[in-house]
Amino acid sequence: MGYWCLTGKQTIKNFEAMKTTTVLITALMLMTSMTVFAQRGRGNRNVAYNNNYQTCINEIPDLTQDQIQKITALENAHQAEMDQLRDQRRSTTDVSMKTDIRQKMINARDAHRDQVKALLTPEQQKIYETLPGNNGRNRQYPAARSNSNRAGRSGRNVRF
Repeated sequence: MGYWCLTGKQTIKNFEAMKTTTVLITALMLMTSMTVFAQRGRGNRNVAYNNNYQTCINEIPDLTQDQIQKITALENAHQAEMDQLRDQRRSTTDVSMKTDIRQKMINARDAHRDQVKALLTPEQQKIYETLPGNNGRNRQYPAARSNSNRAGRSGRNVRF
């Protein structure tokens, strides 16, 4: 190994340049890692939800085979309808069209819930109404949704 034969001014100048380079490289690496980690969790969140989709037949006790078959058929038809409405909503940029489609989605959801409830006994209906996502009346998460248009009310972004 050779020794550096530099004068004092050259050594200080090289040290300052090396220090500046190190700070710049560190800052660049930090900014790159922040943007990479910021992307985690982005994308279509509905896909993540639908992959873990739990039907109500797994949560409601004492369902008959007939009830299970009818509810499964209703859920499949409802999911197909919602997928179609979601695609329509995503394909337009018109705000009024998006609002109309969103209202159709809400009406379809409510009609689906009413159809499922019609197949259940009164005891099963009580359990069905406490499941997550049923009209915001979930006892486990009572403040999960709000009908308000203010973003801060429910702790969520209320854009549809």
